[in-house]
Amino acid sequence: MTDHLTDTTNKSLRHAYAKYKAVLEAIQLYNNINTEGGWPEQYQKVTVTEIRQIFVSKSVWHAQYIPCFQDISKHKEMVIWLEDDGSENDDDEDLWGYKKTIYHFSDLKDWLIERKKGKGKEKQKQKKTKQVVDKIVKQRK
Repeated sequence: MTDHLTDTTNKSLRHAYAKYKAVLEAIQLYNNINTEGGWPEQYQKVTVTEIRQIFVSKSVWHAQYIPCFQDISKHKEMVIWLEDDGSENDDDEDLWGYKKTIYHFSDLKDWLIERKKGKGKEKQKQKKTKQVVDKIVKQRK
């Protein structure tokens, strides 16, 4: 873990995603140490919440990180953008539909809502198309 991930002043989405990944990695590492019996007996065991709170508060974790990042792997293009260092942000407008200096959770929430709406519209369109095709097939019989 690098110290910059415990910084609470950086509010960028990329920084938040790096924290999210670091939390998951830290929890996995801690669980592996415990499973292998490597956690020193003289130290009290810690909880997942305590590990998370090294990086971010409990309320922010549940209000921002979970809603935005728990299913982000379904959006490969966003994961690629989040993991990029931002030095070449030419693709911002292609992905987001606009360009900003810094993106926040609110931007990602809006982006996810738009993607969800798009999928809903696509399903409705497919259903409507199927209904029309079924109707035509039925009429020809």
